[in-house]
Amino acid sequence: MAKRNPFEILGVSEDCNQDELYAAYKNLRNKYADQRFEPGEAGAEACVKMQEIEDAYNDANDIIASRYEIKYTGDDLSAVDTAIKAGNLEEAQNILDNCIRRTAKWHYLQSAVFFRKNWVGDAYKQLEIACQMEPDNEQFKEAKKAMATHIKANSTTQDNSFYNENNKEERTYVDMNSTRNSRGCDVCDVCSALLCADCCCECMGGDLISCC
Repeated sequence: MAKRNPFEILGVSEDCNQDELYAAYKNLRNKYADQRFEPGEAGAEACVKMQEIEDAYNDANDIIASRYEIKYTGDDLSAVDTAIKAGNLEEAQNILDNCIRRTAKWHYLQSAVFFRKNWVGDAYKQLEIACQMEPDNEQFKEAKKAMATHIKANSTTQDNSFYNENNKEERTYVDMNSTRNSRGCDVCDVCSALLCADCCCECMGGDLISCC
């Protein structure tokens, strides 16, 4: 007996995505979850159906995953460009993350995603990599030039970053209400720090500043 189509068992199209597949699997599973505890033939049939649903979901999920890998691990990144133009940045990033080959075009498109998310510094770094990999590519060079102009014109704008967003513990902050130098440290700060250090040394029998 030929094995049934797993998509047919779950009641979804073969063109469905993984979210749609999981939703169908969950609905069917919930439908038979309680019935399997019923006595007699009804409970036995529900158990068989539950196993069929589990197997169908695993098989269909593997098929979708293999299609996704084949579609997006080559050099054809047109789907990323389409997603960016449609404003679907999460889909674009998902495709980029699943690409095995990180070509110059890959870095160029990653730059576009970062720029749309206002991570300008990260976007520029990706353009630099693209230009290093293909130094004669006019499209990449023009994009890098335009990006540099944008950064220069907006140099006072805070640059949110993919890396800062994911590494918040490494961020540093400056008291913007302070009347001191905006760099966070001035001559008075240095002197105060030295005097404190000298006091500590003297308490331990040393002397950092011999004249005081």
